[in-house]
Amino acid sequence: MESRILNYVVFAVLMVSTAMGFQSLWGLLFLYWTIPNFYAGHAFLVSDVSREEDPVLFWLIQLAWVVLGVLLILADFLPGWA
Repeated sequence: MESRILNYVVFAVLMVSTAMGFQSLWGLLFLYWTIPNFYAGHAFLVSDVSREEDPVLFWLIQLAWVVLGVLLILADFLPGWA
């Protein structure tokens, strides 16, 4: 599937799942975002953050995406947990 079309489909699915109260898809997206960042050495917060230029901020961003991803997934599957 063309990347542009896939972006529209994923956006629509995320909006519908959010409207229905499901946060786990956002959690999966946060976790997915960390994978290419680890390999590329770049993360995006408000602007590009390079692992070489600012390693502390880079790893804090990566940690935040992983923690947020896991928490959003747990919120759906263990609703009384949070």
